[in-house]
Amino acid sequence: MPNEQATGTLEEIGQRDHSVTSEYRIFGPPGTGKTTNLSRQIRHAVDRYGSGSVLVTSFSRTAAAELAGRDLPINPDRIGTLHSHCFHALGAPVIAESCVEEWNRENPRLALTPAKKVGKLDGEEAGADDGAELAKDGDGILQQLSRFRGLMIPQQGWPLTLRQFEEKWTGYKRALGVLDFTDLIERCLHDVAIAPRNPAVIIADEAQDLNRMQLTLIRKWGERANYFVLGGDDDQTIFSFTGASPDAILDPDIPEDHKIILKQSFRVPHAVHAVADKLIRQVTRRQEKIYLARPVEGAVHRLSTGTYKSPEYFILKSAEEHLQQGKSVMFLAACSYMLQPVVAALRKRGIPFHNPYRKTNGFWNPLRIGQKGSSASRVLALLVGHPDFGEGHRLWTHGDVALWADCVAAKGILKHGMKKKLQQHDPAQAATMERLDEIFETGALTSLMDAWDGDYRALLDWWRRLVTGDMRGRGQFPADVAAAHGQRALADPPQVVVGTIHSVKGGQADVVYLFPDLSQAGDAQYNRGGAARDSVIRLFYVGATRARETLYICQRETGRAVTI
Repeated sequence: MPNEQATGTLEEIGQRDHSVTSEYRIFGPPGTGKTTNLSRQIRHAVDRYGSGSVLVTSFSRTAAAELAGRDLPINPDRIGTLHSHCFHALGAPVIAESCVEEWNRENPRLALTPAKKVGKLDGEEAGADDGAELAKDGDGILQQLSRFRGLMIPQQGWPLTLRQFEEKWTGYKRALGVLDFTDLIERCLHDVAIAPRNPAVIIADEAQDLNRMQLTLIRKWGERANYFVLGGDDDQTIFSFTGASPDAILDPDIPEDHKIILKQSFRVPHAVHAVADKLIRQVTRRQEKIYLARPVEGAVHRLSTGTYKSPEYFILKSAEEHLQQGKSVMFLAACSYMLQPVVAALRKRGIPFHNPYRKTNGFWNPLRIGQKGSSASRVLALLVGHPDFGEGHRLWTHGDVALWADCVAAKGILKHGMKKKLQQHDPAQAATMERLDEIFETGALTSLMDAWDGDYRALLDWWRRLVTGDMRGRGQFPADVAAAHGQRALADPPQVVVGTIHSVKGGQADVVYLFPDLSQAGDAQYNRGGAARDSVIRLFYVGATRARETLYICQRETGRAVTI
């Protein structure tokens, strides 16, 4: 096949000599179709062994969901994160990080932020990967503990403070009879000899993001299967803060005919590829690969002005030109705080943006349509009833009116007790003129109809004048988006993505703006050299290779930055 290097071939997976190992590795550099090829491997395994005989795992639910969305012939419960598989294999235990109230009372100086069980099991929780400040004093040391355990470093090699914390934390877990997230992997490694439902084939996606303990578990379970496949790319190992290391996927060495390297990128153009390739060749250890650019030139621009602190004029101006051409745009930084000025500038201009890879992050997803009570949903419910809405226009329902009228200052606008009564009506029933007359005071209904006779902006202005002060602030951005870009801008997916490099891994955009700046800790890593520096280089390699057409390397704000 044209997408293979002269090592093993995709068709030979599962059919080579297994006397040394039954492990196969598919290396997929950026944009080479790794997910597509893993999907084919899943189908081949199902054809050979049956739909109940394949277990698929990935680092995050987003990656697992992408595989699941390929209409694979296996049950959805056979696809999930490794933590999720372990959680169910252990009988769905109570998770320690989700019940820390008593711990926080007893250990106020080591207080922990309660974790959302589902988010952690799905690998979607933000944290140090976003360069964010950890909320409580104990969060950092628990994260460090998880990293040391994931690296399988013996306790005698831990700092004294970490050993002391571990003793307290273990005592707390035992007293409550709960397990933490690392325990899920560790318990399965020690106590669960065979993967759930005894699969004939195990396929692990994004394997470079798994730490040593996680990969040890995959390999243990894989030995009891007919064969197993690790799909990933050591050059894209960026979750070092969890203990992920390229060594974990590169070691132990396996026969060359068990390695498959996908070489043709369908995303990265020549100009971007040249920059990325020069960058990644600086790391000290990697699997050598033939990696070919997409056969278009593309472009790389090195900005002489415009930093993460001052993006509004030069950077946003060029981004708007790309947006007007129908291009998708992505703003990327190493740390979440570096994106705050970009977000502020986008809000000021009424430019819709989101981060579809971190939907739980409200800062990056202010237009969360479909979430009950969100300000964007309220504005959309107001405007969908106006004829200017175009495709999708319909008469208001009681549910629509309840949404947008709930945040209106009631006095003089709504008749007595009407907010409560609106919640009791059938939300799908059309709100007739007679019903509106029952809901609104006479003067308010007259002004509503006057606004209705204008364009949709007149209706929007009417609503904005009447909403409560709290809603005026929360609703300003979606209202600005609708006013500046039309009502459909609230319903359609935004063209702009904002996020840390960690958060968008696996994503792409036509145009990428990459801020080269580092936090103080990141700069220390970069200047330390060796594996520490390599992890920073890999991060920006991933950032650069999100670009499908054009990469802008923004000006550095300070001396703490990567040279790209």
